[in-house]
Formats: sequence, C-alpha cells, structure tokens
Amino acid sequence: MEKFETRQFTTRYNKIMLYTFLAVLLVSALLISIQAISEAKYKNNQLIEQFKTESIAIDNLIVRVTVLLDSMQNNAQDFFLNPRPTSSIYFNGLSAIGVSEYGLDNIPSPYAIKDAGNLTGKGNVAEFTDDLKNEIEMAFSLNSAFKSTLQSVPNAAWVYYTSKNEFINIYPWVPSSDFKFTNKLYKKEFYTLGVPEVNPNRDIFWTSVYLDEAGKGTMVTAAKPIYRNNEFLGTVAIDFTLEELGNYVKEFRPGLGELSIINSSGQLLAHTNITLTDSSVFKSAIPEGANIDAKGPSCDDLKLIQLNQGYQYICYQLKNAPWKVIYIEKTQSFVSSIFSSIGTVFIVLLASLAILLYFIKKITFREFIYPAESLVRHISREGVGGKTPNRVVPSAWVPWFSTISETFQQNRNLINEIKQKNTELTDLNIALERYMPKFILVVSLEQHCGATTIGSYFAGSLAKNHNDKKTVYMEYPANSLMSTEFGYDQSERVHKHPNGFDIWNDFDLGEVPEGAASSLLMTKILNQYANIVMHARVEGDIDHFIDVHLEPLFRYTKAIVIMVPNTDRLGEKTAAVVKSIQRHVRQDQTTLYTILNRANENIDLDMRVNFDVPYIADLPPVTRAAFNIPLPAAKVINDIVERIERVHQICIFIPTTINIDQPFDSTIYVNRTMVFLGEKFGGATSSQARGVWNSDDSGIVNEVVHLVVSYTTEDDLNRFANEVIEFIKLLKTELQQEAMALEINKKMILV
Repeated sequence: MEKFETRQFTTRYNKIMLYTFLAVLLVSALLISIQAISEAKYKNNQLIEQFKTESIAIDNLIVRVTVLLDSMQNNAQDFFLNPRPTSSIYFNGLSAIGVSEYGLDNIPSPYAIKDAGNLTGKGNVAEFTDDLKNEIEMAFSLNSAFKSTLQSVPNAAWVYYTSKNEFINIYPWVPSSDFKFTNKLYKKEFYTLGVPEVNPNRDIFWTSVYLDEAGKGTMVTAAKPIYRNNEFLGTVAIDFTLEELGNYVKEFRPGLGELSIINSSGQLLAHTNITLTDSSVFKSAIPEGANIDAKGPSCDDLKLIQLNQGYQYICYQLKNAPWKVIYIEKTQSFVSSIFSSIGTVFIVLLASLAILLYFIKKITFREFIYPAESLVRHISREGVGGKTPNRVVPSAWVPWFSTISETFQQNRNLINEIKQKNTELTDLNIALERYMPKFILVVSLEQHCGATTIGSYFAGSLAKNHNDKKTVYMEYPANSLMSTEFGYDQSERVHKHPNGFDIWNDFDLGEVPEGAASSLLMTKILNQYANIVMHARVEGDIDHFIDVHLEPLFRYTKAIVIMVPNTDRLGEKTAAVVKSIQRHVRQDQTTLYTILNRANENIDLDMRVNFDVPYIADLPPVTRAAFNIPLPAAKVINDIVERIERVHQICIFIPTTINIDQPFDSTIYVNRTMVFLGEKFGGATSSQARGVWNSDDSGIVNEVVHLVVSYTTEDDLNRFANEVIEFIKLLKTELQQEAMALEINKKMILV
C-alpha cells in the first residue's frame, strides 16, 4: 500500500483553504453586486414613479387651461342660441377711439376695470349689422369667464377673443392707447391655427414659444375656435407665461439631472438650468455626445432608456397638450455604484477574512489535519490486519480510533454470515422466477363495437412481448361464429394463430350448473396459459349476466376493458355496466378501462372514456392470417398491457442511524437508491416511516427510515433481483448496519 505522508494532507488542505477564501471572496462580491443591482433597480423604479408623479402634476396644470377653454367655447356658442334682445351696458359703453375705430376705453358703471376687458375694433358703431352686434355681445358675455380664468390659472397673462370681423376683446383691461385691434393679429398663430382650413375638427391648439409684446416674458398660447352654427367667427385664447413650468422642473431632483418640457417642434418650454428665450431649443439642452432626437424622443413606454456617454432618460407625453416631459441624468458605472454602496467596508472585510482564515488554518491543522492523517494510517493498517502504534492525538479523536478497530473486527465476523445468506438469497431468486397469469377481460355491450378486433390485438401484443409464455384468446359464452371470422375449422378445439397466440374453442365442460361454468373454464385455462384474453358480450339483464357469468372471473382479472358502443351517446348503458362490475371487483387488484373504438370519424359522445381508438380507414378484418396492430390502436393496447404488467413492488429501507443508534443524514443514500431503482425499473418514489428493530448489542432501536419503492414488471424483477441484492449489501457495508431490509411484493427479507 502507498505510504502516507503529511504533505498529502497539508497540500490538499492548503488548496482547500485557498479555494475557500476565493469562494468566500467570490460569494461576497456576488452578494454585493446583487445588492448594488437591487439598489439600482429600486432607485430606477423610484425615479420612474417620481417622474410619473411630476409629469401628471404638470398635465393637471395644463388640464385646467383646456377645461376653461372648453367652457368658454361652449358659453360663446351657446350665447347664439338665445341672443340679447336689448343692448348690454358694455355695448352701450363703446365709443369711437379714432378714425373708423371703436373701443371700451371708458368702463361703464356699475362695472370696474377688474370686471371687463377692452374690446377694440375697426368700424362705426352706428353701422353695425345685427350679426356683428350679436357677436360683440357674445364677446362681452365672456368677461366673467376671462376674469375667473386669470384667477384660477396662476401663470395666465392674457385672455382674449379675436374675431374675423376685425375686433378683439382682451382681458385684463388695457387702454386702447397701449393696445388695440390691428389686422396684424390675423397673422398670429393664436388665430391662424384656428381657421377651418387648418383646424377642421375645431380642436384646442397650442402656439410656439414667443416673447410677450407687453414685456411679460416668454409664453405660449392655448386657443380654441368659436363657431356660430357652422360659421367660423374667431378664436378664444389664453396666454400664459412659462415661469410656472420653470418652477416645476427646477424642483425635480435638483443637482441629479435635468428636466425639460418641449413642444412638438423641439422648442424648450421649461428647463432645470437654462434661462429660456423664444429661440431656446431642446437640442441645446442635450448633453454632449448623447444620442437622442433633437425634437424629442418617442414616449411610447414609461421606462428608463440608456444613452451613450453614460446617460439615461425617461420621457412622458402629456395628455392635454402636444408637449413632452423629458428627464436626463448621468448614470453611475457598475463599479462606482458598488463602491459608493459599500465604501471601505469591503476592503476591511477582505483583510479581516484573510486574517481569520490564517488562524483557522493553524488551528484546523492541529485539531483536524494531523489527527485525520493518523486516522488514515490507522485505517490502512487495520485494513491489512496489522497493528497501529499509539499516536498522541486530541482526546476527541480517540473514540474514532477505537470505533474503527471494532468495526473492522465486526466486518471480519460478518464475512461468514454473508456467505450463509448468499445461499438463502439464491433460493429467493429461484422463487421470484414464478409468474403470475395475466388475464384481460374485454366486455362488449352490443355487436359490431370492435371487441373481437381489440381482444385479438391484446392477445397479439402479449404473445409478442412474452414469446416464451403461452397466450390464449377466447370468447365467452362460446361464439359459434368465431371460427368463420378467424377462418378455421369449427372442429378445432385450439387454433394456432400466426401471431403467436392460441384461439380457444374447447368449451366441453360436461353437465355443470350455469353459475359454475365460468369457474371451471378458468381452472382449465389457468393450467395451460400464462396470458389470457377473454371477450364476453353482455346479453339480457346486465346485473344478472354479470352476477352469473362474469363475477367468478373477476378474481383472476388484472384488467377489465369495457367497449363503449358507438351508439351510446349519453353513456347511460356503459355507466350501468361499469357500476354493476364495480360491485364485485377490488380496485387494488383489478383496473377498469373504457375504450371507444370509432367505427367512423363523426362519432360524438357526451361522456368521457379512458382510451379513444381513432377511426382507421380500410381496417382489414381480423382473420387467420398474421396481422400488424395499427399504430393508433397499438398505443392504446401497449399502454394497458404496460399497466397490467407493472404490478410487482420492490422496496428498500434506508436507515437514518449508523453504529446502531447514532443519527446521521442519509439523504444522499436515499437519492442514490432512487437513481439505482429508477435506472433498473423505470422510476422510484421515497417516503418516511418510523420503525423499531432489535439490536443484539443495544436492544430495541427506534428510528426513522426512508422507504424507496419501485413498481416493476415480472420480467424486470427477475432480471435485476440479484443486482438489487448486491446493491443492498454495498449499502449495508457503507452504512455500518447489522442488517438491511428488502421488501418484495409485501414480503420482508433481511440482508
């Protein structure tokens, strides 16, 4: 045997410690990275929610303007439905202010300047037509709405109505010497964007950014057209400054990023850092190198979009104005975000971890590596029957040395016992080679439902799968037409079919009572065949036929296959037969299946069946010639045969103690056993149970055990029984057990 040296342990141990350090370092870095990613994700979600809230607040500010414009448009157009019968005080206050010009420079009592706008226009008051006079009265009727608009919209500067008939009513009131109507107003966007050719749908519209001529700074106008019936008259408009929007954007995440509001032309309406003019554009607010559209990006989804140069942005399309709210900020790199989260803690953690591992290495060598090396030497010498010199080891290790010595001695004592058990196991294997007859009973409810065909398919499948065992097909009560269908002489007692099964036609049982015929027939068949397929067609009263003819057969059946008639649409007749059969069979011994063998493609049943054999065009009749089972039917036949054959149970008991009563985790052995049985028998399951056993050394031992169970066929059980025994013997040695339990078909064996 190879000589053991300390370096064999220390070298490997040093590698383990190094790998442990690296693993801890990697896990720490991974956890910190996950934390950084989670924190970044949380911050991004928080940013999206904050941005959404801010954008909705801006939208709510705008919606006040749209509501007021809608109200003024409705009031103006409703005015024409019930015009004033007499002139108003405002109208009577109009006077000439120049050559062919008029205005309201003098506010008539009882009104004051705060109540009215100044209506100025071109023409002579005395020459007004009724339509013009009516429109001017409508304009005066808007004064109260103008007044409330300026009070409810903080940044509103002017509210006015501009008529195509050369007049304007503007609020708040200013003398005509400061402002009066001119035809230049018709070239302004607050009018040109409202004419029918440009705005046929009469929607609200917004102008570009411009400088107020009265010196109130940059502003925009929201306006809506006014119609009298279908006649365009003019526009009602609200001018408001952009100062209020600027206050909104400056308060959003100051110092972290830049918030902008832009219109559809790319003009800046508000920005965190830029002082606006009428020529300010979004392009000037884009960080250098960021790949973003100068007229504003798409705002289809409310999510953060990554740009180059380490920037990200989010965009929101306002619902009440053709404007976009855009937020751009610089993102942290992944590494910098990690270090900003943990700072110097990570460095200190690594240094502390290195020191800790160094001391652990020293202590572990003294308390574990050296004793383990000595224990290996001890095991090596015990394995060859030699004696091990006494070595100084920590006191906690001394019982292990003693236990190993005792274990090797016990193993040597068990060798002779194992040899004796092998003889017993050989006898067990021989006993396991017996077979259990497989009996399939096919029950039909009426003629021409394909029962003979399905029954012959079962017989053919069993004969093919078990060509070393005899298979028989028969129909009971005796069918005098079967010889014609299969094409053999009626005098033949047993006909050998080319597919490998016999067709039974020997029903000469002598004079026996009606109720005893089926039992005697089964006794006769069981003595000769391992696989039996019988077709019985129910005749007369269902319960009587089943009680007299079929009930004696149920004790032998592995499966009962009920052929569903194609005509039993509601399934009432099938249900009656199933219910009658269930009175006699045990579910743990016999399984019932319903099969629909379709005679054509258009069968429509209101019931469920276990197996549905689809319609097979040009299906040849079953004759004396060899046949192949059609693929659609073969799937059903083989599935049922497989279920019938897989009825044998094998169970291995995995303990949870070693050395008689020392608890340990045997999960790895449970999994190993499940894999072994799964490979041999196609599957396995495990469960827990509690049991006791009587130890020669410790008396009654109470422990939890794992039961690993597989269901298999007779052939697989015979084929792999010896391998199962050898596997259990190996587990017994590894688990240091006095004996291990194996259960085959509910019979316990101790290995």
